[in-house]
Amino acid sequence: MAYFKLNTFNGIAPLIEPRLLRNEVGVTCENVNLQHGNLTALFPNSTHATLNASSITSHYQYKFGGTTYNLEFDDDVDPVPGPIADDAFDRLYWTGQTFPRMASSTQITTGGSGAYPRSSFRLGVEAPANAPSAATPTGTDDGTQIKYSTAYVYTFVTAFGEEGPPSDPSNVVTKVDGQSIVVTMSSTSGSKSDTNYTHKRLYRSNTGSNTTDFQFVTEVTLATTTFTDSKNNEALGEIIPSTFWIAPPDDNATLYPNGQMKGLTAVGNGIFAGFSGKRLCFSEPFLPHAWPVAYRVTLEDEIVGISMAGNVLFIGTKGTNYIASGTDPQAMAIQKLEAAEPLLYKRSLVDMGGYCMYSGPDGLIAVENGQVTNVTEQLISPAQWQGTYVVQSAGRHEGKYVGQNSLAAQTPTAIIYDPKGGMNALTTVDTLLSNLANTNRGFYTNPDTNQLFLISKPSSGNCTVEKFDDSANDNKRTATFKSKELPLPSPTSMNFVKVEADGYGGSGVRVKVFGDGTEIFDATITASGSVFSATGSAPTSFSATTILEPILRLPTGVHKVYQVEIISANTVHEVCLAESIDELRAV
Repeated sequence: MAYFKLNTFNGIAPLIEPRLLRNEVGVTCENVNLQHGNLTALFPNSTHATLNASSITSHYQYKFGGTTYNLEFDDDVDPVPGPIADDAFDRLYWTGQTFPRMASSTQITTGGSGAYPRSSFRLGVEAPANAPSAATPTGTDDGTQIKYSTAYVYTFVTAFGEEGPPSDPSNVVTKVDGQSIVVTMSSTSGSKSDTNYTHKRLYRSNTGSNTTDFQFVTEVTLATTTFTDSKNNEALGEIIPSTFWIAPPDDNATLYPNGQMKGLTAVGNGIFAGFSGKRLCFSEPFLPHAWPVAYRVTLEDEIVGISMAGNVLFIGTKGTNYIASGTDPQAMAIQKLEAAEPLLYKRSLVDMGGYCMYSGPDGLIAVENGQVTNVTEQLISPAQWQGTYVVQSAGRHEGKYVGQNSLAAQTPTAIIYDPKGGMNALTTVDTLLSNLANTNRGFYTNPDTNQLFLISKPSSGNCTVEKFDDSANDNKRTATFKSKELPLPSPTSMNFVKVEADGYGGSGVRVKVFGDGTEIFDATITASGSVFSATGSAPTSFSATTILEPILRLPTGVHKVYQVEIISANTVHEVCLAESIDELRAV
């Protein structure tokens, strides 16, 4: 006697011929959570927030003062919290808009109305355009004192204490201790927009040359244009620390023809990284406004995206990928990766915690400390990946990689890859968002809950933020599982099908049976209390029929290959096909 019993449900492996799959592996496995081995449907999304515009691309949840603020951006933005623990300003930094930006809690949450962040500042500090001038020293020079040839520079300082590079040096004057010099600092503003300069710091050379170290003299307000310097040399303060602290690549097309810096990423040890064109950039440790030229590395290919991958920084390009490692931004070790798996889409690159994953030309690629693995190599062929499953945007949800396909018309619209899932690793989602008219918008993972949030664009009105697979919902999605092809030794008539589920409420449990590739049976089992009922549409329609248990008779027919498909929002534990009802009850 022939029978088939399925009480463990696994994911899909499109690479393998359907009849060669293991019994538990499906041809279709959609909208499911296979964590417990049974067929459990995912929860639908819920609306987390309604945003303030219809063109939002990126979303970030900023927490301050016990409140979570939904930040929204029209551009592909990469926000990163400040590197300083217990930062008094609760600063946030981001790239992806016209130029790199930053804001404190004050700018983000207060002032005006509408969308958050309410305002922001340009990241980085420019050098004053005008060099200072030093007047002729006044005071007594008795001819016995040591004469010093002295020059000055000054810098801009922000309200957060961020200091930029110095101006050009002043003219050189000769003085002795006890004399005073009136120094003019004529620049009272920068040339760039959205700056936050509030003060100027004046420095003086100590040993004569205008190329020597400059030491601190004083700090004055931004509007102050003159200062009388009466300090003796021994009273000068620290050497200027910001000589090379230029701003990151911004909207200055002359200096940066490849555009502003993108992909802001926290590397560790207080260091930030970003990229512009082929150029990889690093900041000073714990000083995200300072990006010295000496900390920039030019690679062979244009950079698409960067992400931490364990203890290294992964740099995905249009050609050869790289990793960078180190704790000192001026001594980062750059290593070329041999695997020919370029990063196709920046937004497919996801930090999974300890490693990263992204969409390559041959499949889903994982990188951990320089080790490159095509994790779908045994599941999907390169042709299948490129034609059906390739991911353009992705995020992390409860440790799983959730990727949206690159074309809205593709079916399925998304994949879920569980790195710890084993045979349950790969499943699909039919509708990642409630509205597919605007796909590939922002993905955001809440670091506290590991919950994924997505931006959806309704057919009218503003964008919304949806919470993916929200267990707070009372209902569930409709899960679909289609089994492997079940070849029998000889043509056989399978006469009965049984479906064991947690319940048969709502839309019930729909079961389809296929014989030699053709649908031969389609029925739905429902229940009211302990009373079961079945309705069907194949081989012919039949109205509700009371049945004693969730066992249905199949139409008479002999087939060599069978398949069974389950469609339900209810949790299904078992499905069986058998020749006789006694055999079915025994298996």
